Amino acid sequence: MPKPSTADFEGELRVFTIGTERVVWLGRLVATARSDFKPRDFAERYLVDDLAICRWRGSRIALMEKAIFEHQASTFRPRIPKNANGDRLMPHEDIYHLAMAHNPEAHATVLAALNRLDTRYHRQFCTTLRLLIGLRRGGQPPVEGTAIPSSAKPVSKAAQKQASRKENTTCEPSSITPLMM
Repeated sequence: MPKPSTADFEGELRVFTIGTERVVWLGRLVATARSDFKPRDFAERYLVDDLAICRWRGSRIALMEKAIFEHQASTFRPRIPKNANGDRLMPHEDIYHLAMAHNPEAHATVLAALNRLDTRYHRQFCTTLRLLIGLRRGGQPPVEGTAIPSSAKPVSKAAQKQASRKENTTCEPSSITPLMM
């Protein structure tokens, strides 16, 4: 089977790029994820692509946050009052100016929204990765020609039931893991 190039799915990926973002970079990220995870079928390919897109969105959030702080830093005009010894009277004035980006009148609302988005994308990434791992545990071996050992003992119904309780590969919370607030 020929290895798909980034051009094969760049058209599909244009949906996930905004403005001047380069679809080629997202295509490379998806291609890297596919080559690393080696999805075996449509379901795994969908999950691997979703992992790459979550990562892409997380990077976008980091760039937006960086832009806010760089804009705030570019407006910094030091006052630099000094005492008789020549020492600054206002130490860390530049850091204080950057901290003012969190001021409600400045960028705090935008930074809070970016933080919520980042948390959402991170949570989606973790959920997708958990689903992919769960799918692989229950499926065929990822490498063709890999034999399942014949010495494996058959598992009793009680053991299967216990194992299914421990592994929750759905997006629903289980009784084992507490809900995150």
